Amino acid sequence: MKHFILTLTLLFLITCFINAQDNYPQGYFRNPLNIPMQLAANFGELRTDHFHMGLDIRTQARENLPVHAAADGYISRVKIEKYGYGHAIYITHPNGYTTLYAHLNSFYPALEKYLKDKQYKDQSWEQDFELPANLFPVTKGQFIANSGNTGGSQGPHLHFEIRDTETGNNYNPLLFGMPLTDHIAPIVYGLYWYDRRYSAYTVSPQSLSIIKKNGIYTSTTPVVRVGSPIVSLGVRMQDMNNASSFKFGVYHAALYVDDALQFEFKTNDFLYPASRYVNASMDYKRWVVNKQGIQYLSRLPGNKLSIFTPLDGNGTITLNDNQTHKIRIVLSDEKKNTTTISFSLKYDEALQKDYTIPADAIVCDTNSVNNIKTNNASIHFDANAFYDPLPLSVYETSATYARQVSPTIHIGDYTIPVHNDYNVMIKAPGLNANQKNKVVMELKSGSSVSVKKGLWQGNWMLSTFDELGNVRLLLDEVPPVITPISWKDGSTFISQKTLTVKCTDDVSRIASFSATLEDGTWLMFARKSDYFTYTFDEHCPAGSHTLTITAMDVAGNASVETYNFTKQ
Repeated sequence: MKHFILTLTLLFLITCFINAQDNYPQGYFRNPLNIPMQLAANFGELRTDHFHMGLDIRTQARENLPVHAAADGYISRVKIEKYGYGHAIYITHPNGYTTLYAHLNSFYPALEKYLKDKQYKDQSWEQDFELPANLFPVTKGQFIANSGNTGGSQGPHLHFEIRDTETGNNYNPLLFGMPLTDHIAPIVYGLYWYDRRYSAYTVSPQSLSIIKKNGIYTSTTPVVRVGSPIVSLGVRMQDMNNASSFKFGVYHAALYVDDALQFEFKTNDFLYPASRYVNASMDYKRWVVNKQGIQYLSRLPGNKLSIFTPLDGNGTITLNDNQTHKIRIVLSDEKKNTTTISFSLKYDEALQKDYTIPADAIVCDTNSVNNIKTNNASIHFDANAFYDPLPLSVYETSATYARQVSPTIHIGDYTIPVHNDYNVMIKAPGLNANQKNKVVMELKSGSSVSVKKGLWQGNWMLSTFDELGNVRLLLDEVPPVITPISWKDGSTFISQKTLTVKCTDDVSRIASFSATLEDGTWLMFARKSDYFTYTFDEHCPAGSHTLTITAMDVAGNASVETYNFTKQ
């Protein structure tokens, strides 16, 4: 009897725990804007290297709309950065949640003054600091900031998040009863199968022809025949709501094989670092090449994201029994608007296509350390680097660029994702100490370029990257270029509120920037991409001034420019 009671108690506690995960407070958080809520992006939407972790709320293509606290609490953290969130506020609430408001232009006066005083004290525009509960308490609906377009924003909007205060996990804000009308079910644009006898990075998606009949998507043939006894499926899908014409990510997908749940995900409740597993949750090559988001209805071996069920399933479908199997895919949004895809699937050996691994490829496994060497390079991947076993091609080619002081090391293909940083060591003999001090390591991965100042170990430079591509060492002895924007040396400022310069480098990027007046007074320049802007304040009084600007690139080359101006 004791064992029976204990079992019932455990079942009750487990049930309460599971139910608690779905019982988010409804109506506790308000719309942080005073305009009807319209979204530009939702939680879980596919992005490069991450899921979107909040709501992008439209601000009518305008900046400086008032932003309000979503609930009672206190401002617990402030973050200012040139990319990412830009200007951001975190509010901790007494119910165990924290809300975040990002891409802001400015804060309410008391907080803005506190921030500015700290920036000048630290002589640093970028900030990230926590605040005690008694310093900036807020009430629900209180004005806290002006919306904007700062950081990594591509247009005016407010980025809004809800997190667990203790764990830091992000939750889907639409599960908290946000005022958004939605009667539209997810839309299907394509259905695909993959030959899972091979790596996800060896085979291409095979399209399945589908049509929509009576509200249900189904195949155009009675039975879909595939050329592999082990397959997985992928769906190109999006969601919509009644508030705008934008398209969004799909919250929930479930795969049933012969009416048994084979695989399921719900985009909710995980940490920002885990968000990079988006690269394992979709066809990465199709994303980076065509910007098409085919989401897997399966789990790759190296995908450790926590949104999947059942925990012991991987979503692969076995078809080697010569039988026809019933497939049903159910897609739904937070309002439980549902779309169904239903068809039959059968393996046909006559359609089978076999693949071969290139002779020079090195097979890298998941959950294993992989070390690869060439004549002039050594590459180290840790056990979490790859999501699926893959054949990786690594080779060298001779230098082709005047500043290049090493061979080019070709490491795989940029269409294959890497989960975390891997080490690259490249040999460059014959350089003196001064030259070594000006060498950087460059990675070209598709259209993106990353440049880092590595560490020398004898004649070898060590650095880290989180993308595959072509790596080389470059000698960078050219300093950045500083260019005034819409003003020049000797200008007189009468009604202008800001002063802007552009700083660029031919090899890398601007690593540090500073600006001072003739008496050594530090002026605070905000950064957006390559542009640095000073807003005139009490630190630059009326009169004639000499402004000295120093910009340094990754290699350590510095440019110093001096300008004279008069402020009236």
